[in-house]
Amino acid sequence: MKRLGILALLALALLALPVSAAAGQSRVHDRAEPPPLRLLPPIPRGQLLTQHGKKVAPRPFFRSGFVLEADGYRVGVSTFGSAVFVEVWRGRQGHRTMTAYFARGVARPERLQATFGQFGKVKMRFRESRNRTWAGKRRTCRGANRFIKRRGVFRGNLRFEGEGGYVSVRIHRAKGAVVTTAPKCLRRRGPGSAPDFGRFLDEPKGALMAIARSGVDSTSLLAVESRRSTLFTATAEETHPRLAIIRIAALRKHSPIRANESLSAASVSPPAPFRGTGRYNAQPDGSSTWSGNLNVNFPGAPHFPLTGPSFETFLEIPF
Repeated sequence: MKRLGILALLALALLALPVSAAAGQSRVHDRAEPPPLRLLPPIPRGQLLTQHGKKVAPRPFFRSGFVLEADGYRVGVSTFGSAVFVEVWRGRQGHRTMTAYFARGVARPERLQATFGQFGKVKMRFRESRNRTWAGKRRTCRGANRFIKRRGVFRGNLRFEGEGGYVSVRIHRAKGAVVTTAPKCLRRRGPGSAPDFGRFLDEPKGALMAIARSGVDSTSLLAVESRRSTLFTATAEETHPRLAIIRIAALRKHSPIRANESLSAASVSPPAPFRGTGRYNAQPDGSSTWSGNLNVNFPGAPHFPLTGPSFETFLEIPF
């Protein structure tokens, strides 16, 4: 309340300033004309960062990195915009758990360099192999034919150890690649292909979403039931002083959302990597609760809780 009161007083003071100034000017007008306004000189053209209306040159697309295996996981080091990330995952499409560590650093086509705090660091350079460049035979500027892949070797140092030592990597050399847009396709924009979400939401029978936020961190669970199966996706985002951590678990399995006829209660019990049950209950006053022992095994964060009083839950069942 004290902070709101101070802000209110400041707002009133700022609002009162133009009134008093206007009153002072009315008295000055009775005696003499006010002095003319002095405008600041224009900024020289050479000091402008960009010109108004001038097109901003697009940043050329590139992805570079490598993938290796360690401690039963697949570990990938790659670029993501101006950041470098280490991705640790297990499983296949439709049944995968993953933890990615993002850090600011040097993300260039032939150079990967970043520090991941207590987890380690990477500093490697790319050297292209001879006669290992791949490009589509037909340059249609669509799909994979838009890109050129240069295969080679990354040399340097990679030292990384996950939480509790669940994965540990120490290497000086790894086979990888650099992917760039073909020069012929830089100015052409072929029709993009949007993700086919229809196959995931084929005749949806219901959806349940639970999300919790704590500052800049968040945890969420999404369950979308279709005619044949249910897609479960759990995410957890953490922000640290030197890096960000994103954990994802995705599972597509026949495990329905069990809801009563009044839609005041529902529950989900997805199989591994999930464990336990999440229970949704709606109260007469419009509030709802999300309780139970539902958790998920993320790489580096086993038994991660997905229920609790801080979650806000939404249930949608079409008629």
